[in-house]
Amino acid sequence: MIGQSLLEGKVLYRDLWDNKPPGIFYLYAVTVKLFGPVMWSVGVIDLVCLFAISFFIFRFTKQYLGTAPAVVAVVFNTTWHVQGGNLYAAQPETFVVLFVFAGYFLVANKDGWAVFRNAGAGLLLAAAFLVKYNALAFLPLITLAPYLDRAKADAEPHRVGIRIPWREWLPRAGILVSSFLAAVVLALVLFWISGSWESLKEIQFEVLPRYAAEVFRAVPLYWVWVLEQTTFTLGSWTEAVAAAALLIAWKQRELGRCAPIFLACALSYVSVTMQVRFHDYYFQTCLPFFAMLWGYVLEKAYGGIRALLRKFAERRWQLARALVWVLVANVIYWPVPAQVAALAVDYVALRDWWRDRNLFYATSPWSRPIDHFGDQLRVIEYVKKHSTAQDGIFVWGTDPLIYFLAERRPPTRFVTNLGLVSPWSPPSWHDELVRDLKSRPPRFIIVARNDQVYFITMTEQDSEQYLRSFPALAEYLSRNYRPVKDFVNLVVYSRREPGPGAP
Repeated sequence: MIGQSLLEGKVLYRDLWDNKPPGIFYLYAVTVKLFGPVMWSVGVIDLVCLFAISFFIFRFTKQYLGTAPAVVAVVFNTTWHVQGGNLYAAQPETFVVLFVFAGYFLVANKDGWAVFRNAGAGLLLAAAFLVKYNALAFLPLITLAPYLDRAKADAEPHRVGIRIPWREWLPRAGILVSSFLAAVVLALVLFWISGSWESLKEIQFEVLPRYAAEVFRAVPLYWVWVLEQTTFTLGSWTEAVAAAALLIAWKQRELGRCAPIFLACALSYVSVTMQVRFHDYYFQTCLPFFAMLWGYVLEKAYGGIRALLRKFAERRWQLARALVWVLVANVIYWPVPAQVAALAVDYVALRDWWRDRNLFYATSPWSRPIDHFGDQLRVIEYVKKHSTAQDGIFVWGTDPLIYFLAERRPPTRFVTNLGLVSPWSPPSWHDELVRDLKSRPPRFIIVARNDQVYFITMTEQDSEQYLRSFPALAEYLSRNYRPVKDFVNLVVYSRREPGPGAP
């Protein structure tokens, strides 16, 4: 919805509230420009990005590990991404990974034009940074990994070095960093020119740190919880594979071969921890690189099995060879039924979506508990039927989808109430909202139920319940609006018509 409003001339942060960095909304604006206000546009963009990221994963892995591990890495990353469903679709992390890979390959290209390639890589890193600030963690991957002298990592003693003289590397890195800084400064200047600097400063430099810090109060054993979230999202098998990959590379003197991948894994995990909160989709910056470690370990496991089979063949242990093949067949078969079943379900879902998109969204088993797509679509239909494009609406809830699909606009910059029901937001925002509603009363106000997002707002109350903690809004609603339609999880209030003789 914010991307759509940007195309209409609204200014981010001043006219449209969100606490995310600015870059992602301009990418969403491009998406809306290409496809219009339709829900499936996110899926198309996500699919295109997934193909591009898969291409980069293959090239990156093949460069260091070979073709077979590269294919395995693509399969694992794609599977993980698809399993994430709409929660992973076109998230900022998707674009961060895409820009980081593009920047890396621009620097790693050996066709000359080093100055322009490094300047371009700096611009790509700036784009990633403006999409998600934690992208800065990948700076060493772009500036150092393409030049690593991998042979030194396996020499005795183990050393770290680069293939070119430091006096040659420093100017290249300087150009990249200068390009990065110039792009970021230019973006800030443009916000200042647009009159949005004060709003940006308040949201990004004052409120956002409080938003991040609030989790320390909510989670007493924070670092224990971090480890739990990491294991829950990556999986204990992936953690074990990462440890096994490091051990194998050290034992077989292949630390140099795997060094860029280990570096990428470490930096990507740092990029997750920098955000303090550990939402599942944050780990999308890690998954491509941990998928590469799966490729490396499975390649080594295959080589070990072949060596074992050769030994058994030399000793004529036919039964042992057969048992090894039985074991391998079971290991290969173990994930197949679940993946085949999941793929079949996905194709059935695609068929249902093609036949009736609204019915699919309303009954989708993959939606989050707070989405209530069925009720949202019914509200959208009601609003479009009983109002015009000039009539404003206001959604007191956590999801701005109704604005987007109904093509109706709110009279305030608070397109969601996430920043209004949270302890990390300034009290002045409550006054600002009520003032906006009074100055431009919307035709309808929609109040959401069962939409609480505790780990963002730090409150167990849903939007309707929170009205008891926001008496000014509750009073304005009861005096000026009346309920006209109850859709279980969303209640539509219509503005009362002034009585005879009213001013």
